[in-house]
Amino acid sequence: MKIDIYAFSGNGAKLCDKLIEHLNDDEVNAYVPEKYTAFAKSVRLREKDLYRAAEESFKAADCIIFVGSAGIAVRAVAPFVRSKKTDPAVICMDEKGNNVISLLSGHIGGANKLTKKLADIVGGNPIITTATDINGKFAVDEWANDANLHIMSLKRARDIAVNILENKKIGFESDFNIVGSIPDEIDFDEKETGICVSLDPDKTPFKNTLNLIPKIISVGVGCRRGADFNDVYNAVKEVLSRHNISHFAISSINSIDLKKEEEAIKRTAEIFKVPFHTYSKEELNSVQGQFSSSEFVKGVAGVDTVCERAAIMGSKEKKLIINKTVVNSVTVAVAIDDYEVRF
Repeated sequence: MKIDIYAFSGNGAKLCDKLIEHLNDDEVNAYVPEKYTAFAKSVRLREKDLYRAAEESFKAADCIIFVGSAGIAVRAVAPFVRSKKTDPAVICMDEKGNNVISLLSGHIGGANKLTKKLADIVGGNPIITTATDINGKFAVDEWANDANLHIMSLKRARDIAVNILENKKIGFESDFNIVGSIPDEIDFDEKETGICVSLDPDKTPFKNTLNLIPKIISVGVGCRRGADFNDVYNAVKEVLSRHNISHFAISSINSIDLKKEEEAIKRTAEIFKVPFHTYSKEELNSVQGQFSSSEFVKGVAGVDTVCERAAIMGSKEKKLIINKTVVNSVTVAVAIDDYEVRF
């Protein structure tokens, strides 16, 4: 996790050192005004005004921590708040660490969990105001985020939360094996409102269905040099759609290293908000299995098929589920990772 911290006093700078010391599994940068840089060993000079710095952090960081008043924090981030799906976690604590407040993206952004962790580090009081948390109820959006699931509708997620807070049971259906202790709020006999975990975004087992999509699909892509972005993007979506797989299930786009600067593939990965991985011909040729073969592709790239081998390289279990498919001269193949619904 990338965490940016902003402090505004000498005590705040010292608290930054403590946070950085204990958040050693994360990429943490702490910024202070010039006159406080000497108060702590790990802080950096904040060269820009707070609002410009906060704007950059909002775009690049997973979490922003303000060591100072809640008012400073709110005013710093207010112009950039957009959606709970995309906003980073925002946390505020006073300079003595007495109170640690989850301000923004408590569930999907992970602010609530991190608030509790930070409170343990500084010996403070974690302040969390989301209704499901303070009532000790199952929080579907937080659980979905932790379970690597894409939430298809935030409105329906809110409806689920309302039902839970009103002590109504919610149904549950999954195309995947379920393990762990089922939350008390779930009733498998409930048919009115419920959660569906599936790669198919149109599956509606309940009258009011919240669809959650596992991000477990590795897509391999091959194309001619200078291919049009729309051809690549639409080819990927079409191939997945033919097999009732949501494009929100994509975890990575993959190809040969000859395509590492291919703008159409790079932009497609950016639009899907997933990493774009490339592999050498030696890496692709090392993949075991039966694949489609093209002498033309082998002559150009040194590998019999790019998309199938690249899809497998991008997956954990190396399980190909969609063989090479050609759409608008773009080749697409798909591999899948194993998945379990865990509570």
